[in-house]
Amino acid sequence: MDRPQSGPESLLLINASPRAKSTSFMLLKRIQSKLGGEILQIRREDPDLISKRIAQGSTIVIAGPCYINSWPSGVIKLMEHAAKLAPYRGQKLYGIINGGMPYIHTHRSGVDSLQIFADECGLSWMGRFVLGGGAMLDGQPLEKHISAGKIVPAFDRFVEQIAKGEASPDCLYQEAQPAPGWLFTQVTSKMLTLMVTRQLKKHGHHPDDKGPYMNAEDAGNQ
Repeated sequence: MDRPQSGPESLLLINASPRAKSTSFMLLKRIQSKLGGEILQIRREDPDLISKRIAQGSTIVIAGPCYINSWPSGVIKLMEHAAKLAPYRGQKLYGIINGGMPYIHTHRSGVDSLQIFADECGLSWMGRFVLGGGAMLDGQPLEKHISAGKIVPAFDRFVEQIAKGEASPDCLYQEAQPAPGWLFTQVTSKMLTLMVTRQLKKHGHHPDDKGPYMNAEDAGNQ
């Protein structure tokens, strides 16, 4: 592991993923290995406590997965609680969001809400990093990404911006992840479908099973 470099005076890293050992957690650990800081897990901590920690810090990084164009509900709940302490004193806020599909524009809308939160609550919005194909990593090192040759140096430059306390331009992640072609999209979608199916079966479900609401409707029609 790299020795931590000189980073922000007080760096708070917030994992918004419901899973502790997720791709979001891996990205935060990558930041922590270079800059130090403390990682907090949203699902384990009281949102009021995290809100107070945000108010005390100097630089905050929130990382999480994209669930249908938005964050997990825990992030929305945190923003609602944190807004009660507004206005803040200009703490710097960075956002990281990752999603399954390689099209980064489908994930950006989630992290845009974080920018709105910052603008309305007195935080200094410092930029975002959007990672496509994050679900395929499943918590593995960023070097395992199918486009690691471009994404790894781009993310490391994002970390450098955090270390300097400077805004990170969108071109960092955009230039590293051009829109994939038709064949790549087809292969990726099939891989993701297999991953989801495997996880469903692991927990005793099958993608062809009817959901509980459908079962209830069938019972009412009998």
